Amino acid sequence: MLAYFDTSAVVPLIVAEPASERCAALWNAADLVATSALTLVEVHAALALAQRMGRIDDAHRLAALAVFDQRWAAMAHVSPSEDILHAAAELTAGHGLRGYDAVHCATALELDTHDYIAVSGDRTLLRAWSALGIPTGNTNG
Repeated sequence: MLAYFDTSAVVPLIVAEPASERCAALWNAADLVATSALTLVEVHAALALAQRMGRIDDAHRLAALAVFDQRWAAMAHVSPSEDILHAAAELTAGHGLRGYDAVHCATALELDTHDYIAVSGDRTLLRAWSALGIPTGNTNG
């Protein structure tokens, strides 16, 4: 099975969160995990924000980034092509998606196969994928 992970499904793999166990189970069930290349930026931004908010310290952020580097190496990365970006732009209005979430949505659409799941903890993105006929894995249970 191919599993597409958005950023909200990757972060719990590297930082302990309520969704960590579910994300790990979905990761382990997949033969291949793919994500948008933009996930690299989003993960770094999420960890930097967590540090600025005092939820983690610098050592914890750096340790999480080291774990992320291992996960990143194990994932297939999909660069946002012109077609993906145009599809994402169209998805924003019809599904109420923010910019990067629309890119995740369009990227998952690009990868759609018969043995496939798109994984996220973002309810709006999950609703969009469902409306578009993509099987989903909700990291919130």
